[in-house]
Amino acid sequence: MTPAIELQGVTAGYRRQDVLHELSLTVGAGEWVALLGPNGAGKSTLLRVLTGLHPATAGSVRLFGRDLCDIRPAERARLVAVVPQELVTPMAYTVEELVTLGRLTALSRWARPAAADLRIVERALAYTDTLELRDRPYDELSGGEKQRAAIALALAQEPQLILLDEPTAHLDINHRLEILQLIERLNVERKLTVLLASHDLNLAAEFCGRLLLLDHGQIVADGTPAAVLREDRLREVYHCDLLVRPDAAGTPAVVPDRKPRLIPPEQALRIHVICGGGSGAELLRHLRLAGHHVTCGVLNAGDSDARAAGALDAELALEQPFSPIGAAALDRARQLATRAAVVVLCDVPFGPGNLVNLALAEEALARGAQVLVNSHQLDRRDFTLGREALPRLQQMLARGAQPWLRLDEVHARLAALLPPPPSQG
Repeated sequence: MTPAIELQGVTAGYRRQDVLHELSLTVGAGEWVALLGPNGAGKSTLLRVLTGLHPATAGSVRLFGRDLCDIRPAERARLVAVVPQELVTPMAYTVEELVTLGRLTALSRWARPAAADLRIVERALAYTDTLELRDRPYDELSGGEKQRAAIALALAQEPQLILLDEPTAHLDINHRLEILQLIERLNVERKLTVLLASHDLNLAAEFCGRLLLLDHGQIVADGTPAAVLREDRLREVYHCDLLVRPDAAGTPAVVPDRKPRLIPPEQALRIHVICGGGSGAELLRHLRLAGHHVTCGVLNAGDSDARAAGALDAELALEQPFSPIGAAALDRARQLATRAAVVVLCDVPFGPGNLVNLALAEEALARGAQVLVNSHQLDRRDFTLGREALPRLQQMLARGAQPWLRLDEVHARLAALLPPPPSQG
């Protein structure tokens, strides 16, 4: 049987920044596949590529055996229905009028919906529990009601493939289950191919036999819920501790590990972060949420990490935009780093302009402070003329600096420096 979806080496992104990286994927006709991954993993971009709304910059996209570029938009609309995260309408449609638009792809130009089309609309309204909303203006609905109407619109198209981008995000638990049960029924009875992008790992595992886990625009796992939802893999992708336990039916259920410990002010650590170019924003946020005292620098004013640190009330050592680090800014950063119990070096590239920041970490290690060095692709982060940064980073690791790749590893290192929490009994 011809696959519903075939992607070969697809690369796509925005403003010269790739989001999908040489991604290959095959989805069989009649399959129901869940697309999982954290924010920014590429789920929505992949769905937009499949609709033709966002062209791939490399690779090929085929739907039901045909190149996407060879399928005219009107025919593509008959094949594929989309339920976006938020549907915006240009006019003040009622719910019934909106759902009836789903029949336009089956009509010739200027033709009015026939009785058969109206029955399809009625059925879509009934299935999505929107019959009582039919005369309500769409723009006046609640978020959950709008989402059910959007799903009714997609069902009225009677497509062969439906792409759902977080379709249950605004629904209460009752309607969430009802909608997924409806899609399950259509998948089984009509052999409707379904690709569902979702953040709800448990509902995806409950309803979908195949899960695709994306991270940084690549598929890192593809298989059954039991094969994909593994604690070690989820920790690497979501950067937090998750527990996976079978529920009563034997389906993997994912729950957060214990709540992160909030550090009392008197126990908070002073942590100096060396970052830049967005490499430290997430770490800075996590450290501040945990209650630690955070300092940062040297950073150029206007750098995204500098903006994040400033917004989080971190003390900063700043240099002028697009300027090499000068003596005054470096002295300020040295004062901040000297007061820190821990110095964390992020996944930041080094060039002639910021190489002196390495000295802050080296000095901290020499005086006995804990130094954490992000060890991701060290050789690709050295842009100095004499390749000076790489051997200095390697030497710090050899002298006792601790390597890290994920945020949970940083939290674990910091937790080891804190006194144990008081006993509960």
